[in-house]
Amino acid sequence: MAQLVTQETINELVERFYDKLTKKPYFIHLFSEKNVDVERLKERQRQFLAKLANTASENEDTDRVNKSHPFHVRKEGAQIWMETMIETIQEVDFAEDAKQSLIEKIRELLNSLLNRNEDSQN
Repeated sequence: MAQLVTQETINELVERFYDKLTKKPYFIHLFSEKNVDVERLKERQRQFLAKLANTASENEDTDRVNKSHPFHVRKEGAQIWMETMIETIQEVDFAEDAKQSLIEKIRELLNSLLNRNEDSQN
């Protein structure tokens, strides 16, 4: 299978995304409270998005995503995160169909995190 989104593009996407996200009050507080290493987070995100952008399905990554998020994802944070990700994806130069595919895969994974949180609260 030909690579749909290059690593260079993914790197640009991740840098732009975290530049925006780390300026959002919700994430400033969350990252500080959880003592998040943003550089480590970026590296993991680069690897994850490169794989996700260049595979046919997000299903194989659902378990891994759930395991890599030890704290609950709140709807407010998920909405800010997703809006920021969509905005950033739209800014980066790569094929429109690959952008839409990546957005849908990310949305599905984020929904699975939110559903997991709802299930654990019931």
